Amino acid sequence: MRPQEHNALVPAKKKFILMEDFQRYGERYSIDYHFPEHHREAALNIPVLQGDVEEMMLGSGISLTQSDVQVLEPYETFSCHESPLYMLVLLEGNVVITHHGQQYSIRSGMTYVTRLSRHHAMTVRHIAGHKLRTLSLGVYPGEAWQSSLLQSLLREWQSSNTPPMAWHIPDYLLAGLARAQHSSGSGVARQLILEGLIMQLLGHGLSQQEIISRPAEFAQRCEHQRLENIRKLLEQAPEKEYSLNGLAQQAAMSPSSLRSKFRLAYGCTIFDFLRDCRLALAYRYLLEGHSVQQAAWMSGYQHATNFSTAFRRRYGMPPVDIRRSR
Repeated sequence: MRPQEHNALVPAKKKFILMEDFQRYGERYSIDYHFPEHHREAALNIPVLQGDVEEMMLGSGISLTQSDVQVLEPYETFSCHESPLYMLVLLEGNVVITHHGQQYSIRSGMTYVTRLSRHHAMTVRHIAGHKLRTLSLGVYPGEAWQSSLLQSLLREWQSSNTPPMAWHIPDYLLAGLARAQHSSGSGVARQLILEGLIMQLLGHGLSQQEIISRPAEFAQRCEHQRLENIRKLLEQAPEKEYSLNGLAQQAAMSPSSLRSKFRLAYGCTIFDFLRDCRLALAYRYLLEGHSVQQAAWMSGYQHATNFSTAFRRRYGMPPVDIRRSR
């Protein structure tokens, strides 16, 4: 919904919202409301919702509608207005959205974000008997009072062809939005808190959009991070026992994938890297004055003979020479 005035706070609280109220909303915001056939033939004073609805125009240029209602009668909304960025947040309840030929079930703790246009109406189905607590956000470009931050966000959003998406809101944001909706603070204080939370929500949505718009790049970054986690594990605790299968499970890869991708990323096999880490650790122990047997055992070797052979190959001298030089 888009308020027609640009004032800071426009309260519109009602205990009951009737069919005739929906008609007025529809005329103001280019939304069509569909009710069951037998209701359309009845009087317009049938209550559809019970609860509170509040409209705000935030300082950044975001149009915000909050609702905390009980759905008394089933109905559908058809949004036909233009908005390059629209977001519906479900703090409590469940709705079914149909848009661009796809259906989305949005539950508590989720949000749906999309672009709205006259050519692709968004349908939202509300089920009788459900409690709904929602935040509906819309932004409209070209207004002089929009913040530069919001204009930058719109440019980022419009530069991609990301399809509509639904995602789970982080817990810290969800808790903050729920508290702010029922805050008893002054109008300005509450508005500032809400605006800060909504900016965080939009920023998180933009990061989700980047993930969806560049899945291959994102998957590659995730894969590299998993390989790096394995490398750090071996480097920080080389004395422990490792198996290829166990490391592959931690990396969420098959053993063959881990073997080949580790070598491609770091230029050596995974167990050659582990061996070098163990020998480097043993070298430090020898410099500290530990015996060859102790250094071997503390760095993960079971037999001093195997350790000495590997140490000589790596450093060109037997480990006992390190103790003597010390």
